[in-house]
Amino acid sequence: MEKLAMEMEAAFMPPRSLQSLFHPASVALIGASERPGSLGAALTRNLLAGGFTGEVFLLSRRHRRIHDQPAFAHLADLPHPPDLAIIATPLSTVPNLLAELGRLRTPVVVIATARGLITGDAAQQWLRILRKIARTHGMRLLGPNSLGVVMPRCGLNASLSDPLPAPGHWALIAQSGAVLASALEWATPQGIGFSSAIALGERADLDFSDLLDWLACDPETHAILLSLETLTNARKFLSAARAAARIKPVLVVRAGRGGDPASRQIDAVYDAAFRRVGMLRVQSLRELFWAADALMLDLPVTGDRLAIVGNSRGLGLLAADALFAEGGRLARFSPTTVNALRKTLPPGFVPDNPLDLGGDAGSTRFAAVLELLLNEQALDGILVLHSPNALISSEDIATVVIETVSRLRVQDGQRPGVFTCWLGVNSAHAARQRFLAQRIPTYDSSGDAVRAFVQRWRHQQNRIALMETPPSLPELFNADPAAARQTIHAALAEGRDTLSMEETSTLLQGYGIALTEPEPSPLAGEGELIANDFAPLELAIRMIIDPTFGPVLLLGLGGRWAALFDEVIAVLPPLNLALAREAIAHTRFYQQLQSADAAMTGLLDSVILLLVKVAQLVVDLGEVTELALNPVLATARQATVGAAWIRMAVSDQPAHVRLAIRPYPRELEETLSLPDGSTLLIRPVRPEDEPAFIAGFAQLTAAEIRLRFMHRVKELTHSEAARLTQIDYDREMALLAVRQWPGQEPEGCGVARIIADANQERAEFAIILLREATGIGLSSLLLRRLIGYARGQGLRELFGEILRENTPMLELCRAMGFTVNVCPEDSGVMIATLAL
Repeated sequence: MEKLAMEMEAAFMPPRSLQSLFHPASVALIGASERPGSLGAALTRNLLAGGFTGEVFLLSRRHRRIHDQPAFAHLADLPHPPDLAIIATPLSTVPNLLAELGRLRTPVVVIATARGLITGDAAQQWLRILRKIARTHGMRLLGPNSLGVVMPRCGLNASLSDPLPAPGHWALIAQSGAVLASALEWATPQGIGFSSAIALGERADLDFSDLLDWLACDPETHAILLSLETLTNARKFLSAARAAARIKPVLVVRAGRGGDPASRQIDAVYDAAFRRVGMLRVQSLRELFWAADALMLDLPVTGDRLAIVGNSRGLGLLAADALFAEGGRLARFSPTTVNALRKTLPPGFVPDNPLDLGGDAGSTRFAAVLELLLNEQALDGILVLHSPNALISSEDIATVVIETVSRLRVQDGQRPGVFTCWLGVNSAHAARQRFLAQRIPTYDSSGDAVRAFVQRWRHQQNRIALMETPPSLPELFNADPAAARQTIHAALAEGRDTLSMEETSTLLQGYGIALTEPEPSPLAGEGELIANDFAPLELAIRMIIDPTFGPVLLLGLGGRWAALFDEVIAVLPPLNLALAREAIAHTRFYQQLQSADAAMTGLLDSVILLLVKVAQLVVDLGEVTELALNPVLATARQATVGAAWIRMAVSDQPAHVRLAIRPYPRELEETLSLPDGSTLLIRPVRPEDEPAFIAGFAQLTAAEIRLRFMHRVKELTHSEAARLTQIDYDREMALLAVRQWPGQEPEGCGVARIIADANQERAEFAIILLREATGIGLSSLLLRRLIGYARGQGLRELFGEILRENTPMLELCRAMGFTVNVCPEDSGVMIATLAL
């Protein structure tokens, strides 16, 4: 009956400790200097030149004035403790300075000093010392070797980049200070502004996850750009990235892809992780900015079908090549559009895609063709190319493109997105400026324009995947992890680290996976390619332990196909049917299946289910360290496993701990028998519950909606319901109460939810009763479960907002020990708080 946050993002609370990093009122630079070539001198110069709006304290043991500014010898000499301190002194001084800043209660410290010659175990020990000092005093560290903290809005430039970039709405977070400086050096002349730019350095404390949590809730940041090489805590990163990507675009470029098989495999795992949480990956810093620019424009790109039109066939073909390389498709015009183009184009011109309008094409021809394409339903984007010539003015063509696009957008905003590429330097500059002024994306190369289109489409696909409602698993899939563990423990007790074929078959059967002899292949010889649609398609599924992401499933062509194609597609468990389908769609196996006879298309569902079963096995059995199913044979009748191998090791921790994504917490399920013969199942919410949420909401009256949601809500949309059911079990928990009478369908009757802040200290709770369950005190039952869960997670405080008129819930909270006070911002709302 309390407020249930319709937009889950708004309920998430960023880490309070980072306020002093992003909005400091005072900054102290320890190690300030005028000595040319020194780190202190560079930071001093940029800090003073940036025009910081707060107080700047320079500290130096040798000088009392630096650049005509007073300098202090000791931290104790400062008029008050700084909000943000930057250390640029020798390595040996850092621990004592850090401890002194901790005693002064400085919230955030940036360590610009590098660890120098300290390497290996000694370097890790040094980082542990710094981390321990910081935690003792409750402060946060950025660095060591952090050479970049830039906050343009307040004039803070504590970096090696000069000059200070303009204020903007992009946040740039880089692992490397050199990468950050290079990116800012390139972006500033392009007129690109930033809300913040930070180099993490060696990440003794603050990492990508902490900054993502802050930036996700920062209203001045509209897109988050990341440059990374490695991660230290995959689960924490993926959790923060997923939360941020549901609010605003998160783009990432990763260095270190490498060319050897091991590096490619590691990179494939990173790629899978980025896709899983809705991030858009690009391949270079330049592409990072272009992609962000494309995503900021309001362009309706819902698919990968692109129409290319211009005044040069050669340029159109080059653009098409770039499109194919990026994974896009050329749109196929409808017969109606083809006929209309024939009437519009000069005699002899072919109405094909790419569409060549001829070198003499003027504004009339461009406008007529563009209008036809903007009304075409069978395409998702239009790339307009123009090559300069002495016959036609580039600016005149740009004018008609702008007028046509603007006119049709006003009539109907659901037109395909238009991208432009105006080639040339002097002749095209004015045209490109006009496009930018009208927020029509424009590029000076067809490759960049095509990549912008494809990136826009991929980002849209990522967002859809984040909100997609997966179908329910077949009821026939009932895994038996207890029996599987028994098999594993028996083998481990005998000192073995692999299972026999018989044991492997028994274990797989417990998960509904049949290990059978492969069917005879119709191939004439080992080196001969499959030539007919009814030959078996072979897939390989492997499980490895990645040093960063833990258990990972690797997919590729199996059997004899593996020697023909070097392919590695990674996917992170746990999986549902939708995630498994998305992973398989990236494989050559899927491409083969799509081109096979129609009789085989139904096979895809069985292969997808098989992958979900394998993922569940990995989730359940923490002792499994390596697994191989090869080949998984796909015929027109079924999918079977021809051979399997499992390696294992003793494990003394819960199976889910090693996973990068926390799986469904089955241990929280509880079934109660009620006096009326029904049962009440309390369990964590699942993505598959979305339809039930929408149906339950439809049964609420307007008065109930106001009481329970605290504002008017006409309907529960797909995106809102997805946010309520597709939750991150590491950050929030929603417990669903499901009641069932014998012989009847189960019915949801209540939901209880808590959302923790980024510090994992406080959590907001909310309860909604979808249907009254008489005689069991459902509200008190759910609230007790929430309190117990919050205590188990180590949270310090639970609070909730309740309408003043909601007397029953207020009384319940008081009875359970909550303190109830009036909300300072709204006298009609009460705040119930419980210290845990």
